[in-house]
Amino acid sequence: MRRITREEYPIDTLQRIVNGVTFFKDLIQTDPTQFELLMSVTQFVTADENEIVLHRGEDANVLYFLLKGQLAVMSNDNDQDIINTINPGEMFGVMAMVMKSKRSASIKVGGRSVLLAGIDYHHFNDLKDFTLFSLQTKISFFRMLSNHIRWTLEQNKMQIPDHPLVARLRKLPLYSGEKNTPEELEFLFEQAHILADLLCEWNESLNSGGSWHQF
Repeated sequence: MRRITREEYPIDTLQRIVNGVTFFKDLIQTDPTQFELLMSVTQFVTADENEIVLHRGEDANVLYFLLKGQLAVMSNDNDQDIINTINPGEMFGVMAMVMKSKRSASIKVGGRSVLLAGIDYHHFNDLKDFTLFSLQTKISFFRMLSNHIRWTLEQNKMQIPDHPLVARLRKLPLYSGEKNTPEELEFLFEQAHILADLLCEWNESLNSGGSWHQF
């Protein structure tokens, strides 16, 4: 992967492209100043056809959004079998980042070159530091992570409705306190980790050969 240049993608072009990602779009609409800060710390990179952008076993501290192109998910660098695909607007790298674990799959460019946006987790994981991103922005970030993992679990539930972990998924509480507070941020942070643990258990129960979502 290599960082893009302003000649390749002027800032106004990038702003139009990221409008296809809900997290960026919401900030554009609700807090332009926070959006500008997010753009300033986001790593915009491109990768060529068949290039591996994430390697299984790597450290995982960056969350990626696919902006253009398509990606293929494989069990490792040398495996030619495609486990899953990633399309524009989708994020990846969530599970390993939240769990502070190694990447559990390799991801390569599926066709022509791709454009990615990467956000380093250290900008968000300190729940008491609002020097860069506001309370509301961090709440939006962790709500996005929780919703993404929960959606994956719901997809799994549709495929295996009688899985033993479905009961635990149904029992997970929803936040009922005051909105836009430190308490809501802490709840969403903890829920993202609980959901990630549950998804890890689900993936492990498949004993390979099932759907991979942990990358």
